[in-house]
Amino acid sequence: MQINYFVVGGVIIVLIVLVVWIIKTNLKDEKDFEQQIIESEMKPKEHEKSQKEKKGLIN
Repeated sequence: MQINYFVVGGVIIVLIVLVVWIIKTNLKDEKDFEQQIIESEMKPKEHEKSQKEKKGLIN
């Protein structure tokens, strides 16, 4: 039984290309996900007066 090195070499090249593509896609998706999280965070509302000022406890 002989090993066909051209087939083995082709399979190894295809696997390397696949791994590189998966890593690049993952990094891109991670950046997009982080940007979506940053954009979706709720900003605190600014109040005109604090609760104590509304009650007249602070001048």
